[in-house]
Amino acid sequence: MRTVHQLKLYRSCISVWNRLRSSPAAFFDVFWDWTRRFFFTLSLLALFSAKSLHLYAHLHSLPADKFLLWGVTFFTQDVACTLLIRICTQKFPWRWLDALAALVVIPFSLTMSGMASANISFFVTAGAEINWRQAKSFHRDAAAIRTLLTGLTGFLIVEAIMTVIAWLVAPFLHRLVGGVLHILAEPFKILFRPLFTRAASLSSRIWRRRLGSETLPDPDVYEQIAVEDYHDYKSDEEDEYSDYSQRPPQRISLIKRLVVWLPLLCLGLLRSVRPPYPSYIFLSSALPMTPFAGMHRPTLGEQAGNIPDYAWLEGKTSLGKPPNWDWMPEETLPGFRDWHNKREHYTPSQDPLHLSNLQAPVLDELKDVLASGEVNIKHVILLKLESTRGDVFPLRNGSFMWNKIVDSFDGKEMPESAVRTVANLTRTAEYLTGFDSGFDQYRDGERKSYGGISASNAFTTGTYTIKSVAGTVCGISPLVADFNREYKYHLYNPCMPHVVNALSHQADITNGSDYRTWPWESIWMQSVTDTYDHQDLLTPRLGFRDIYTKERIENPGAKHYPVKSKEVNYYGYPDTELKEYIRDAFDDAEENNKRLFLAHLTGTTHHPWGMPDDNYENIMGPSFKGKNNDMNKYLNTIGFADRWIAQILDILEEKGVRNETLLVMAGDHGLSLPNDGGITPYSNPHIGSFHVPIVLAHPKLPSIEVKDPVISLQIVPTIIDLLIESSSLGPNSTQAARDIRGLYEGQSLIRPLFQEANGMQDWQFSVMNTGGSWLAVRSAARPQWRIVVPLIDDVEWRFTDIEKDPQETKPLTSFSFFDLMDTLWREYRDDKSNTPEEHDEEPVERDGHEFFKHPPPPPPPGHHPHHPPPPGGGPPPPPITITPSRPHPEDAPWEPEVVRWARDAAHMAEWWIADNHRRYGYKKP
Repeated sequence: MRTVHQLKLYRSCISVWNRLRSSPAAFFDVFWDWTRRFFFTLSLLALFSAKSLHLYAHLHSLPADKFLLWGVTFFTQDVACTLLIRICTQKFPWRWLDALAALVVIPFSLTMSGMASANISFFVTAGAEINWRQAKSFHRDAAAIRTLLTGLTGFLIVEAIMTVIAWLVAPFLHRLVGGVLHILAEPFKILFRPLFTRAASLSSRIWRRRLGSETLPDPDVYEQIAVEDYHDYKSDEEDEYSDYSQRPPQRISLIKRLVVWLPLLCLGLLRSVRPPYPSYIFLSSALPMTPFAGMHRPTLGEQAGNIPDYAWLEGKTSLGKPPNWDWMPEETLPGFRDWHNKREHYTPSQDPLHLSNLQAPVLDELKDVLASGEVNIKHVILLKLESTRGDVFPLRNGSFMWNKIVDSFDGKEMPESAVRTVANLTRTAEYLTGFDSGFDQYRDGERKSYGGISASNAFTTGTYTIKSVAGTVCGISPLVADFNREYKYHLYNPCMPHVVNALSHQADITNGSDYRTWPWESIWMQSVTDTYDHQDLLTPRLGFRDIYTKERIENPGAKHYPVKSKEVNYYGYPDTELKEYIRDAFDDAEENNKRLFLAHLTGTTHHPWGMPDDNYENIMGPSFKGKNNDMNKYLNTIGFADRWIAQILDILEEKGVRNETLLVMAGDHGLSLPNDGGITPYSNPHIGSFHVPIVLAHPKLPSIEVKDPVISLQIVPTIIDLLIESSSLGPNSTQAARDIRGLYEGQSLIRPLFQEANGMQDWQFSVMNTGGSWLAVRSAARPQWRIVVPLIDDVEWRFTDIEKDPQETKPLTSFSFFDLMDTLWREYRDDKSNTPEEHDEEPVERDGHEFFKHPPPPPPPGHHPHHPPPPGGGPPPPPITITPSRPHPEDAPWEPEVVRWARDAAHMAEWWIADNHRRYGYKKP
């Protein structure tokens, strides 16, 4: 019996197949009738899941009352789009309309589900939404494709779940929305019925004249087909090919009408009275509109208000005529083309936000040792540490990271083996910084310090690696634009390779016995690819001539081919593959009387944190569904990087140059992984993405901790300052270096740092990954406050007080600056401006106008004292003139200082961004 049924089924399938093969039109009819409900439901799920995620991601960006009032209106576009798709997926009486609908609906549905799945999986993994407007800038190089493929598993899982749900609920949702459309169409049927009747009658007469005796059906049939085409909502089992004219008109109950019309009327009413704020428009954008969404956003100054108070910034620019230097050779030097092209160059004295400390004396702790001649700097190594947070260099007992590790054991006692692993995880970092990690009881011997300057409150210039590299190597701020565009535009100050190359062109350069007159050579090394986002074009622009990358070391012609290790991530090999090349560089330099500037970008600490041979130690406790796995992998790679730095120190010792090499280390950016699970700094404004280590280590320097807020663009002027003050340059090179040192906007770390001078705070700007969406701002004078400034209309303002909330667990966010200010008023209403009697200093007079002066902040906990501007002979005050109408704190005693600070930050950021574009010669598209 079973065989008979199988035979009948087989014959039926063969019959259907033969019929479909012989008639493509019949095949399409069957296919579309079978799948149109599915594609409609898939589109619906994609639209509403994407919008739900979108609103969840920005849940705290609007006050709760506004979210409750206008929240339903954010679905207006999605509802309209859903109804339109449902119209397209009805069964039309004409096949050509079905075909046209299929050509529209199927690609649309698949695209929307793909975008929704990608966005959901990316949000779960990275904690941020995909900015679809940046999709056109996606890099199609091999490294970018491999990066993209790492998220393929999550994407496929979400897509599969969405597909299954759509298949299961398609009949119900298709029928339900069809019923809604049937009710909505009722008034239009009544309104246009006479028009349809007349059109059908006219069409009938025309066809009768053409066909003569051939009789056409009654025109009423066509009228019924046109106006009754929503009856298919009642049952998906009904044959929608059946004659619509046979269906009698159905009466719709009043309750059904009210259920459909009342919500839609309320939605329409609310949408019509909703204010046209950019934040509401952004939250309302349906998924198909996101790649094209965007509108003119008021300037930061317009949003912040009190524009007349900042009129003194109008027309200001940091660009000026380059200084005349008699040592500059006639040939055009890379990095110094402005001197030969007679174009404007960044001039600190023209920068109204610039504070200089070059006329201040060297720190007391360094004065004697630098003057003694014991500090020799023949070579400089710059290590750019990938994804290295400031609090893991070193990892300290009792720190936030330590507590995360302890908490991972869910109240159980942490195994001693794990404690010892953590205690020895970053021993090299502890040695180089001189910081006490608090793990001495788990080690043998006395803790030692290498020597040097370590900044414990340092931020990066940019959380996008390539931009951060440019900022550190060149002592500049990255370009405020998405992705790597620095290679296309004017690097507005010489990079360190350009500087040492200029020194190598001085008249006293020889290959004699005095290393101070040796020529310099610049080398760039990384064991990962440089093809991602045109890094291969940027590195030569930074002044490097000899460049080692993954592609070079895996070439059969490489000196130490083949590579000994397997690739550890989608970018390349472990950093240790460069060991022999570093040895070669020092051998060549010593044999040929050359000085090295060697820059090395590490890569092993990049996501997905692969270890050679997958050799991981158990640092974190076990967790449900492996939620601690990423942290465990990250910490393992931090330990690997620490051991790699130790190997570099061994190479310096082996080559006899340990006491003659300045070792500079700086993180490119951090990660918020232990804070919010973010595996990338992409669109992540958390402080964990910005706080990085900065260390300038030399065994002949005393260990000094800089606790003042600093930023990585201060590294280049500090290196040049150390070369000068340690007498590590020849006479001619020293003079050239003194001139070049004054070009940079950053203060030197070997001198007292000024947090505020002449009423101007030391503002520090960090360009946030990917570069054109957000700008993070803080000031050294008020280091407890951070504000992240939105540069496009679909991201929020974000304020944090790290004195009250060190891990930024409760940031204040808002699409509206005024809403943010209202919140700050409520939070800080008791923190009012001080009166003049409470000021320690009198306002400084300039050009007949007083400078706007904030109350002096409490003394910072840092090593550097808060100094007034240097006396006569010091650097000139910022060349700015304050408008007489600008208010003073005593004029607004009711205003919390934090409100005024946030407004200042917004206006400073607006001027700085415009000047950043001028410096690079960049014009925003």
